[in-house]
Amino acid sequence: MQHLRRWGAVYILVLLFAGSWAGQLVAMQPKIDQEGWSEFWSATFENWQSEWLQLVFQAILLLGAKHIMFKADARDLERIESKLDRALARPDQTSR
Repeated sequence: MQHLRRWGAVYILVLLFAGSWAGQLVAMQPKIDQEGWSEFWSATFENWQSEWLQLVFQAILLLGAKHIMFKADARDLERIESKLDRALARPDQTSR
């Protein structure tokens, strides 16, 4: 579940990209039948798919950078939480 929470946005963008690419394939099918697959690949790399690829690549880079940049903060937070858990699990020593 942690992996899906961390990378879920990338998976959604990949699904949207694949869906839009499939839609383009269906819409271009008559043209592909007449002119061949080169027309489909030309249209794919010419315009909007490249923008989707850029968006997915940016999401991967940003998510990866976020985890690298904030790794120390996450470790500090885990350390503080474990200290708090240990302190709460101890019997109250102030009543002695």
